[in-house]
Amino acid sequence: MLAFDFQLPTKIYFGPGKINDIGKFLKPVGKKALIATGKSSMRKTGILGKVVDLLKKAKIDSVVFEGIEPNPRHSTCDKAAGLARDNGCDFIVGLGGGSVMDASKGIAITAKTGHSVWDYVYAGPDKPQKAIKEALPIVCIPTVAATGSEADAGGIISNWETHEKTGIWGPPLFPTVSIVDPELTFSCPPDYTADGGFDIISHVIEGYFTSSTEAFVQDRLAEGIIKTVMKYLPRAIRKGDDLEARTHLSWSSTLALSGLVNSGRGGGYPLHALEHVVSAHYDISHGRGLALLLPALMDYTMEARPEKYIEMGMNIFGLRFENEDTFHAAKISIDAMKGWLASIGRLLTFTDLGIDDSKFAVMADDVVRLYMRDKGHLENPRPIDRDGVLEIFRMTM
Repeated sequence: MLAFDFQLPTKIYFGPGKINDIGKFLKPVGKKALIATGKSSMRKTGILGKVVDLLKKAKIDSVVFEGIEPNPRHSTCDKAAGLARDNGCDFIVGLGGGSVMDASKGIAITAKTGHSVWDYVYAGPDKPQKAIKEALPIVCIPTVAATGSEADAGGIISNWETHEKTGIWGPPLFPTVSIVDPELTFSCPPDYTADGGFDIISHVIEGYFTSSTEAFVQDRLAEGIIKTVMKYLPRAIRKGDDLEARTHLSWSSTLALSGLVNSGRGGGYPLHALEHVVSAHYDISHGRGLALLLPALMDYTMEARPEKYIEMGMNIFGLRFENEDTFHAAKISIDAMKGWLASIGRLLTFTDLGIDDSKFAVMADDVVRLYMRDKGHLENPRPIDRDGVLEIFRMTM
């Protein structure tokens, strides 16, 4: 029976031009911000300068930390947190894509507590993990429609020394304020726009496939978000300043990870677990890694839940079946998804990304240690043990 609690304490200001009111939105949050951003794009596009100037007009001081990586390192978060403490910053602004927003959450913990953010991640049964009880207030300003980190209380952090990538999670990590202005995504290049679009889809399609509870409303919400992305993503890839397309993608991103769509479903998130270990070793874009692995995961899982893939084919791609048997119909539906991935240049193999099989065993061990916990498998309609992880990797070659 469907049952869940849903709470979203974040104030979300959504719409074109909303960034111009940032001073008004952030006045109640604090007096001095650490603005965390990537290596240079926000400065080059002028977005960073605009944010600093608007805060100054509102009499909010700021210190800028540039250098957050695409898969944010724990050491970088700790360094930024030190800058925040040294300068008396009382809140953190994540200005950029999902990695920057995730990093801002790690920075907020460390700036408040003085402990390394890595103390708060789960990195195996032998590593102590601190509970997240406090953090500085967080403000998220996405410049890519992708992760939805502006509407949830989690983040993914990488340790590049050990090649581990795993999560932080806790109520203090809900952003106090998120400003979602689709105009800020105009400068996102086509490649990263495509990666981000699939990232949005991944957040709702995993629960759609793996849910252990009948969740009719959530499935329809998921299908609506997927169809919205499929409609508007090609437009945003072709023309970066298509405001209508960018607006629909930005709202889909925020909704997808807000908790609303997946609440009550149950089930696992094996696609994300598999991708995290791959990008921890190869530093690829998160959305690209998810697109890379989905086809093999669908092929691997299909025999355990063919009817769900048929549902996807009918409700998302408009397929109709008459004489096909169940497994053939499910395969046609999966092929439809593969065809759509190909249409946006995201039907990929490891070989396409210059990755061979030399680290498959190591990555499979990482999945076991970081994501299987004491179950011995990833939760999935067809459970994925270590051998299953290796099979999916090999299928992706």
